[in-house]
Amino acid sequence: MLRALLMPLLAVLLPGMAVAATATQDGNPAYVVIQAGELLAVPGEAPKRNQTLVIRGQEVLAVRDGILGAEAVADAAGAPVTVIDLRGHFVMPGLMDVHTHLMWSGADHPPKKADKMTEADLTLWALRNARTKLLAGFTTVREQASAPHPLFALRDWINAGRFLGPRILAAGNPITAPGGHGDMTKEDINPLDIHASNLCSGVEGCRNAVRIQHKMGSDVIKMMATGGFADNTGIDQRFFFDEMQAIVDTAHQLGLIVGTHAYATDAVATAVRAGVDSVEHGFGADDATLRLMKQKGIYLVPTLSVAQQGAIREYREKDRAFERALKIGVPIAFGSDDGGIPHRLSTREFGYMVEAGMSPAAALQAATINAARLLRIDGEAGTLEPGKLADIIAVRRSPLEDVRVLEDVDFVMKSGRVAKQAGQPQATILD
Repeated sequence: MLRALLMPLLAVLLPGMAVAATATQDGNPAYVVIQAGELLAVPGEAPKRNQTLVIRGQEVLAVRDGILGAEAVADAAGAPVTVIDLRGHFVMPGLMDVHTHLMWSGADHPPKKADKMTEADLTLWALRNARTKLLAGFTTVREQASAPHPLFALRDWINAGRFLGPRILAAGNPITAPGGHGDMTKEDINPLDIHASNLCSGVEGCRNAVRIQHKMGSDVIKMMATGGFADNTGIDQRFFFDEMQAIVDTAHQLGLIVGTHAYATDAVATAVRAGVDSVEHGFGADDATLRLMKQKGIYLVPTLSVAQQGAIREYREKDRAFERALKIGVPIAFGSDDGGIPHRLSTREFGYMVEAGMSPAAALQAATINAARLLRIDGEAGTLEPGKLADIIAVRRSPLEDVRVLEDVDFVMKSGRVAKQAGQPQATILD
């Protein structure tokens, strides 16, 4: 069904683009040599000038000093070697956004009311936004709650290499209390997921809700510890401690991380005591809770992009939790909450983080190494080291000097496939 839906879109969305192959016709991995004027292989360390990356198939094979050509591949054995000249660029690992909603588009959303959106509508928006995210430099995203069936289908197509988009770790339905943020049954008019598999009360009910999301195919769990601004459910705590702990313990038993949407001070504190892996927003967190987050290694995902206007801005500016978290040393992972804002604007989050006191170097770490550690994929992504995935971006100036250059990424490679070069898309939607 998804193929039938997507095929007519090819000529409209990505006309005249060629596939960047990662393998030869006989199945052997192809080689790509990237000449980097400046390379930040491991965010947090100093970048190096005049480096060469050797890519074999989907992975980084080697990182070598100096600018080398095809001779950098000693064992090509007749396999084709493509040389990409990025000598005028700053090259670094692909970006990660750990709080995104691919099925929603902020102010870019069509005038069609949300409760009238069909699965076909949602799939098309997710398709469009996944492309936007990848071309902006995001090679991995954690999708923090969208309609599960079309989302999981899109995730599977992308992660299988059939569709070129960011790698997706998907939450599907968020776990919420009846009447809470993300309860799509409140008015009983949304045809999607009205079976309320994500609603829970009590310890046993919340354990079961997590198990159901896992069975449906969730990679991660999203918990709604408070209400939200988007659906006018308030900002107060919605679960008791034992319910939150049941959600967290069950998810961890199943090997899933838990990110919690949380605004109010007491809700953030309760979720942290329950052992969540990340706090999303966290605008009301007090210093005691932030210190406990540091002690436990719980990440703050600040989502400053959605706090630039209205009631959320007033709430964030009142407590300045992000600024206090920086001083205390809470680990930070990059998350824009796009879907609440247009996906094309998600890289502005870097500028907001730096304006609030974060160093550019730390902001890059938040979107690479830190995000990978939170998602438990740091063994395969987050740095450009031999054996890791060839997720690579390039910009024309150093983001360590001006982080806003990340708002105009010039080159994107994901898993060894070039998606964008010289500022232009390079790959088709479907393999």
